[in-house]
Amino acid sequence: MTEISMLRDNLENIPVHELPVGYTMRPYRTGDIQHWLDLHVPLFEDGDIDEELFRRDYGHDETVLSERMFFMQYGDIVMGSISAWFGDEKRDVDLGRIHWVVLQDKYQGRGLSKPLLAFALNKLKQLGHTKAYLTTHADLIPAINLYLQFGFEPEIHGEEDKQIWESVFESLNKPR
Repeated sequence: MTEISMLRDNLENIPVHELPVGYTMRPYRTGDIQHWLDLHVPLFEDGDIDEELFRRDYGHDETVLSERMFFMQYGDIVMGSISAWFGDEKRDVDLGRIHWVVLQDKYQGRGLSKPLLAFALNKLKQLGHTKAYLTTHADLIPAINLYLQFGFEPEIHGEEDKQIWESVFESLNKPR
């Protein structure tokens, strides 16, 4: 899968999308690594999603995790997760990152992705970030469409990125 990146150059005018009745967002709690793994492992056939990867990306500080990682649930059922993570300090200290977005397949199409993303963008803003970026895969067209609707723009750093994005926009049936 080809990885691409997108940037939202400000955190103003974040689209408003409330969770449907009965759904909640809650912060990471001790032991939630298993929920995170349960959500992500089925999406990757290569077996690279494990606790080691989680710790490499997120570390061990549970205070930080509880401030920046969130789970969507309905009752006791955890069906999604998103992180309002730290950005890339090499790029810009004001930059936050939307990281490891997941919503179980059986809950897609219910209008849950928009409140999930809106929640995380608002959390980045509350945490003092002024812009956000994310990475995704070029073949995740519905996710890319969502990110475009939320004001993210393609990051193009050369001819290869330009060609990838041309293909993505062709798949979206949108001129660029």
